[in-house]
Amino acid sequence: MVKQHGWYPYEFQSGTTVAIAGDDYVVVASDTRLTENYSILSRTHSNVYKMHNNSLLLSTGFLGDVLTLKKTLEGRIKSYEYTHNKPISTPALAQMISIMMYGRRFFPYYTNTAVAGLDSEGKGCIFGFDPVGSMTPERYTCEGSAMPLLLPILDSYMLGKNSTKPGPVKRTKEEIVKMVKDIYMAGCERHVELGDGVVIHVLTKDKGIETDVHALRKD
Repeated sequence: MVKQHGWYPYEFQSGTTVAIAGDDYVVVASDTRLTENYSILSRTHSNVYKMHNNSLLLSTGFLGDVLTLKKTLEGRIKSYEYTHNKPISTPALAQMISIMMYGRRFFPYYTNTAVAGLDSEGKGCIFGFDPVGSMTPERYTCEGSAMPLLLPILDSYMLGKNSTKPGPVKRTKEEIVKMVKDIYMAGCERHVELGDGVVIHVLTKDKGIETDVHALRKD
């Protein structure tokens, strides 16, 4: 009798990230629950990583690939800044990530990745990536295990989709932060891999990165 053996090097650890860009700010959030096969590995793990003063990396999925991507990116950022004698901009960082992912297209990083930050004019910008590096500028993004629950809420709140008042809506920074807290609180009621806490980063040109932690359900 022939027995076939397979090899699957990936494991999906949970995590849900949200990023929203404004005229002069970007709001980035991540829950803090890290799970594997319905076992909680950590209640304090954030999926947002600071790359430099004006950019934040959001990455969920297989934690080994997330950390490898982050470590490789940190080395390339140092090389870029040494070569060009200037800090890397968020659009340039996004292009760097795209090239890195394309270089791994035959054995891709098993991640849901985006980068958020400020452009050269101080405006918020977000770039999303597919596993092989295709890059898309976004006004907002949601990635990770609870994305199917949270993204329709963002579509309605930001663009008026599935609403009696269709069309983009301009929101203040304070309204965006409150909305992010609300959607995470709503999401953890329906998704077992979302919970414990949400870390919210607000990035502005004047104040840099401000961080707030909001408690969520722990069961």
